Amino acid sequence: MIDFRYHLVSLAAVLIALSIGIVLGAGPLNDNIGNTLSGEVTKLRQEKDALRAQGNDQRRQIEGRDAYDKATLATVVAGRLTDRRVSVVSLPQASDEDVEAIRDTLEQAGASVSDTVEVTPAWASTDPKITATRSTAGQAALHDLGVGPAVPDGAQRVDQALAVILTGQAKADGSAAASMSEREAAWSELRDAGLVKGSKTPPEIAELVVVVGGPVPAKAPDSTNSVDREAERIAGSWVALTHLVQTHADGTVLAAAEAVTGTGDASPLTMARTPGSLADDVSTVDVPSTPMGRAAIVLALVEQSDGGSGDYGLGQSADGPVPTLK
Repeated sequence: MIDFRYHLVSLAAVLIALSIGIVLGAGPLNDNIGNTLSGEVTKLRQEKDALRAQGNDQRRQIEGRDAYDKATLATVVAGRLTDRRVSVVSLPQASDEDVEAIRDTLEQAGASVSDTVEVTPAWASTDPKITATRSTAGQAALHDLGVGPAVPDGAQRVDQALAVILTGQAKADGSAAASMSEREAAWSELRDAGLVKGSKTPPEIAELVVVVGGPVPAKAPDSTNSVDREAERIAGSWVALTHLVQTHADGTVLAAAEAVTGTGDASPLTMARTPGSLADDVSTVDVPSTPMGRAAIVLALVEQSDGGSGDYGLGQSADGPVPTLK
């Protein structure tokens, strides 16, 4: 009988607690909870609106700066490359729009710009047949130019051959020049091997060179966020090419965006900026798609002509947005 009474008391307590809960939930407690939730929703909505407004303001500021840079670009670069001959080399990862915009800016600066040299993916391929063809073409091109190899690897001798074709300097010290007929023969070797695209005749001789590239995409995403080894190897090939060009030219600028962290992509610009890189003397610009970046390319070429170099753009490793105006 005692146990039965105990259960009745327990059941009554549960029913009373439930009744109190229902009363409170339908009364003042419910109002407090509702008011709290409503206030939080309103606060979140206000924060969202504020962030949207802030984003719109930042976008307008960026668009305004770009518009200003574009409007003043011609004035900033005008006459800075008058009577200078410039060659543009387009790597496989380069944007066609960037290449054309850079050419236009060089011409606005007064430069005489030769035909664009388009380097094909075969230049850095590891396919055995392509590697053999590239090695043969490089050796044949150097023979046509009448110069000895400056690098031990036959496959890399195409870098040296292209440097001579672009600048007309048979030797890095400028003590010997390659004739037009020699340059034509060497150009045909590279073109017939599928290493470059362009007209049947080589580009006009240039004193200054702009190499335009971009991040080399990773073959597959990596969960460790490390740089893809194959992409890094290809990017290294572009750095080596730029280095050989620099040894023959009066000035060379490598223009390419940095790779996005975590993608596994590799940028030749990032590698060129690494301390101890082959391309230490090459100037770099990491925002070639912007008016500011194109102005930096022109100013960097001027700086190179005066014996200086630097890294420019908006990247963390840049010395500043643009070279010092003089």
